[in-house]
Amino acid sequence: MTKTADNITFSSLFTKGSFILLLEIFVPGVLFLGLLVLFTRLGGFHFEILSRDPIQLLNGKFYFGLLSNTGIVFWCGAASILFFTAKLSFAQSRPKKRSSFFIVSGLLTLLMLIDDLFLLHDVIFPDYLNIDEKIFYVIYGLSVILIFYFYFQIIMKSDYILLLLAFGLLAITAFVDVLIAIGIDLPYPYAIEDGCKFLGIISWFIYFTRTCYKYIKHVESLD
Repeated sequence: MTKTADNITFSSLFTKGSFILLLEIFVPGVLFLGLLVLFTRLGGFHFEILSRDPIQLLNGKFYFGLLSNTGIVFWCGAASILFFTAKLSFAQSRPKKRSSFFIVSGLLTLLMLIDDLFLLHDVIFPDYLNIDEKIFYVIYGLSVILIFYFYFQIIMKSDYILLLLAFGLLAITAFVDVLIAIGIDLPYPYAIEDGCKFLGIISWFIYFTRTCYKYIKHVESLD
């Protein structure tokens, strides 16, 4: 196995290890860009449709989607922290159940991030794939049940109130979304729906940030 460079510096830039590491970093990105160019050619539209910000494309105000975009940042932060902690846990051969808790939670966070960012259950599934968006509610509901079933002891030793608040607030969001979809009038429906979602994301982010921090701090005290 080829050993990669510990640090990429000017002195190590042309070594085999640095070269391989740079390939691992940039080849996936270049391939992704190539696929986007191919997609635009096949679709018959300009590349900037995919590359530029929607606010610029639609001549919107800079504050359009402010709350939604802020929530995406916190989804991304939570997913990154969870995957990073899972990587450390696996690398140090820590208890597998604890490591799997971080990776499973990270995957669920990633799913919610992608769903929120690309409007999977709001637009893509019902409008383009002709799949009922309620399937996402079923997936999320089952995910919550399974996480509590398999990792109950881990959760009960953490700040679980924050996790329960996150689940509760996100559940309110889904419930309000259903009420809006069936035509029930609510006062300030989007303030309630999107506000609860944002608070749920914040609670989710803080819970897993604190949980990961405490875990890493505990591991360091054992070394």
